[in-house]
Amino acid sequence: MPELRVPFAIDDEERLYSPATAERGKSYFCPACRELVVFRQGKIRIAHFAHKVSETCSQETIIHKTAKLLVQTAVQEWKSGKSNSPTLQRVCQICSTFVSQPLPEKVDSAILEYRLADGSVADVALMVGNMAQAAVEIKVTHAVDDMKANRLPVPFIEVDGYEVIENATVWKPTIDNFKPLTCDQCKSTYLRFQAKAEQVAKASNLELPTAYYRYGLHECWKCKREIIVFSWPKDGMWDNSAPTREPLPSTVQYRYSKTAGGKYWTNTCPYCRSIQGDFPLYAECDGPFYAIDFGADSPTVFDRDMMKMAVHAARIGLL
Repeated sequence: MPELRVPFAIDDEERLYSPATAERGKSYFCPACRELVVFRQGKIRIAHFAHKVSETCSQETIIHKTAKLLVQTAVQEWKSGKSNSPTLQRVCQICSTFVSQPLPEKVDSAILEYRLADGSVADVALMVGNMAQAAVEIKVTHAVDDMKANRLPVPFIEVDGYEVIENATVWKPTIDNFKPLTCDQCKSTYLRFQAKAEQVAKASNLELPTAYYRYGLHECWKCKREIIVFSWPKDGMWDNSAPTREPLPSTVQYRYSKTAGGKYWTNTCPYCRSIQGDFPLYAECDGPFYAIDFGADSPTVFDRDMMKMAVHAARIGLL
């Protein structure tokens, strides 16, 4: 009869043991079904735990339960001073590079199969005091479905169960619903961008907005001076709807364009008053608003968009 491989077994006190740390003569159990497992170790076969296939257990449930226990153990050992903090391999929301982010110190413990306020059950709840502040969901065969993802009342990540078993201290989210992360390099780039934008705006007697109007650095096609140009939430490059937020930047005007064959809301140069066409601003790869979607209006999206434009400005040599 085929056997189920058990990567980690538990003892009577529910402590986890790998085949490398197990001892002959001791009793070990499956973490999923609590059935007694066989510890096999020999000169030919690699040491492992196993038990017979049963109706109450499967390879998927073993991996799922084991991964949950390993996540919990990683947090417990960190908080007891036996190891470093588990780290998350996350992606910068601006430049898409991978960043190692340790769990925040405020996390006190991890509780398995914790019932949340909405009635859903988190695989592992990350606790701050007696409150669940985040969740870790374990994927073996099936990912977190949309219904649960939309319902969970706390931020969550999903991690692959097999990867957790390989290394329980480094979590690589397959779904990352935590607060978006911006890497230190992008933050530094934004500070340089902001300093230059303030300098250019001051020279042309413009005030930089803090909401709604995104702004970028651009060279006027006619007088060749460096200027500030603005964009605002709209549905794609060809959406010529009027800006709706006051105060309106003085260089955003409703002007007639021979090229466009009509009037539309556009950027103008504060020095020579020439129209700065939308195509070079949005569609050309060295345009300040190239490949950035301004379809939403919120403080979070505003900050993200400004970070993206700062990084783009650095890439095309404007900083």
